[in-house]
Amino acid sequence: MSRPTALLRGPGFAPGFTLLELLVVIGVLSVLLGLSVGFLGRTSPEAIAASILAGETRAAQLTARAEGVPTEVWVRPGRDGAPGTVQARLLDPVVSFHLEPTDSVLDDSLRPTLLGEPVANGRFGAGRQNREGERGPVLAWPLGPAKVSLSEGFVVRLDVKFERRTTATILRIPPLVEFVVDDELRPRGRFRLQGASGDTLLATMGSEVPLPVMSWCTIEIASDGKSAWIAQNGVEIARTKIEGTLQSDKDLALEVSPGESPIPGTIDEVRVFVFTLAPAQFLPTELRPERAFRFAFDARGDAIEKPVVTWATAEAP
Repeated sequence: MSRPTALLRGPGFAPGFTLLELLVVIGVLSVLLGLSVGFLGRTSPEAIAASILAGETRAAQLTARAEGVPTEVWVRPGRDGAPGTVQARLLDPVVSFHLEPTDSVLDDSLRPTLLGEPVANGRFGAGRQNREGERGPVLAWPLGPAKVSLSEGFVVRLDVKFERRTTATILRIPPLVEFVVDDELRPRGRFRLQGASGDTLLATMGSEVPLPVMSWCTIEIASDGKSAWIAQNGVEIARTKIEGTLQSDKDLALEVSPGESPIPGTIDEVRVFVFTLAPAQFLPTELRPERAFRFAFDARGDAIEKPVVTWATAEAP
């Protein structure tokens, strides 16, 4: 009978490590670990803060370029001894309605109410248009504060092919937002906001550039909390400054092409986004921003505000 040691060294088996070999390996690993800890310990708080800020501003730039909307990053000092923070405000997709007859949803709260008639030759498949004599909107979807908060801003995009020039309501979120076109298909937007003292404020905007007839275009109405704008095929055609906030504490609903003022043509995809605050990144406790700093990027991702952050070194206890 073969000895057990022969079985351990047979084909397909590697010899085990001796105690001396294991001790050598452990010693080498200990030296490497000590070197890495020492290296990390020498990393300056300024370098850590710069790395955090670079990551957040890069994410904001990429979001601006990908979605075609302005973004921003705030550097703020902490309160009552808390560390400072870096926080980006980005665009978050909420829902996309493709208007296909076979569309399915994973959650019934994302299912819109559809009226009107399906149109086979939409922009990306099936589209939809109003049915003559029908009063309801082609698409209705309840927003509600549990689903969507508009307080930080929003973007609604939809694809439309106008068949003729006439007045129409593109979309509305009563009583806060209304987006219409006049009899030349020139777009107009209206926002109802709440001021700091609780009073109601109105902001309006419009473009003298008419929307095209008999060709598909992507139109957008949006607000980032500081301004509101209208865009066509990714090109801004109207903008206005706004004051106040859009309230999300009511039973709001998105309505596209209401029956009493229908879009004269076909609608395809409808997409809803909201601006949200990314999780705050904490800065090293040794550093405190001297004040709040804002980094801002336009819809192309180009910097329009790029301040030099100055730090106040925290006093030793």
